Amino acid sequence: MIKIATKIDIESIMNLVKQCIKDLKDQEIYQWNDYYPTVHHITESMANNTLYILEENNEYTGIVSLTEEQPSEYKILKWEDHRGKAIVITKLMVNPKFQQMGYGRKLMDFAENSAKIEGYTSVRLDAYSGNLKAIKLYEDRKYKKIGKVWFPHRELPFYCYEKLF
Repeated sequence: MIKIATKIDIESIMNLVKQCIKDLKDQEIYQWNDYYPTVHHITESMANNTLYILEENNEYTGIVSLTEEQPSEYKILKWEDHRGKAIVITKLMVNPKFQQMGYGRKLMDFAENSAKIEGYTSVRLDAYSGNLKAIKLYEDRKYKKIGKVWFPHRELPFYCYEKLF
């Protein structure tokens, strides 16, 4: 079940975030850190009603945020979609103990279907260039690489992707 996150979910979500950060660090993938995502980023997404939780058997298996707000770093990119409005996927995380079980695909299906239903003409996202599993997920889903951006406090760039509807 996928549901909108509320204030009562914050502790469980932050535990999930910490597990995901640790798991990536254990793999020497420094996508997330002490600067992002923080409790501030999570609560801000919750306040904007843009954060969703994937729950299976009373456990939080993953989260995703869907927002119209694009990072300022995206301004340098030559996006293909100029027909309508784009939705941006951020904070896509799957609890490490549930990875490789299709939950990332479920969250992506939800994000794309929600975007279509709401009338968006494209989906945009970025993937840390050192996270080859995430890159494969997006490229397998026919996202097109548009370019790359740099975010503060990261040693590698993020590849930016777009999928048109």
